Amino acid sequence: MSKLLLNLWLQILVCFYINYQIILKALINRIKIIFTLIINGRLKPIFEAISTRLFSTTNFIGLEVIPEQLNSYESMLDMVIRPFEDSDINSLKEEHRHARLVEAKIPNCYVATTIDNSTVYRQWLFKHEQNDEILKYFGPIFPKLKENEAIIEGVFTHVDYRGMRIMPNAMYQILKQEQYKHLKRAIAFVKDRNIGSLKGFYRIGFVPYIVRQEKWFFFKRTVSFIPLPSEIQKDYSQLTSTPSI
Repeated sequence: MSKLLLNLWLQILVCFYINYQIILKALINRIKIIFTLIINGRLKPIFEAISTRLFSTTNFIGLEVIPEQLNSYESMLDMVIRPFEDSDINSLKEEHRHARLVEAKIPNCYVATTIDNSTVYRQWLFKHEQNDEILKYFGPIFPKLKENEAIIEGVFTHVDYRGMRIMPNAMYQILKQEQYKHLKRAIAFVKDRNIGSLKGFYRIGFVPYIVRQEKWFFFKRTVSFIPLPSEIQKDYSQLTSTPSI
């Protein structure tokens, strides 16, 4: 009996140590980012982050698509899709956005490059095998993936290449890769005011199906999934029908 108790305590201590290491690493990374922003005189992102976590309500539109029904969409730039490499770090002029996600090394991250290998776009495509890693890193902000589902996250286009329809073309190429032919559904969550990204998803066939609502109150976040309100459906239809410049 004592041996069983000892083994149980050892398992508890190991789990605690692993979780402590993960939390500590995340905290250190955040401190590094804040320190770098302060050194560079960029206080606005810090104030915005604090303000959001003190009191805010943000809606994210959940989008879905059946990969077989994706619309092909041409960009204004010839691109090559390849897996993310260490040399791609800080190549998108995104400052510290997604820095922690890059370090987490959750599969699979892809980039789109020009013919001369300049990185212009990056995104992650998570599958059900990453459910535990997704929950550990993001918290409960995504539904649990089924075996034939995937989540698109961390979409970012180089600031010098925006307006060239890179996002929908790259996303189409990534989802059409041979290793994803089994997928029956791909989902993504986009802030309801991120018109550029919403249009990009719309162009290749994504449609809204749910809303994720995040509420912050004194640094405590509450996440809930709610049915798609008719006004958000209407707003989505209007913004996606607006001609692109």
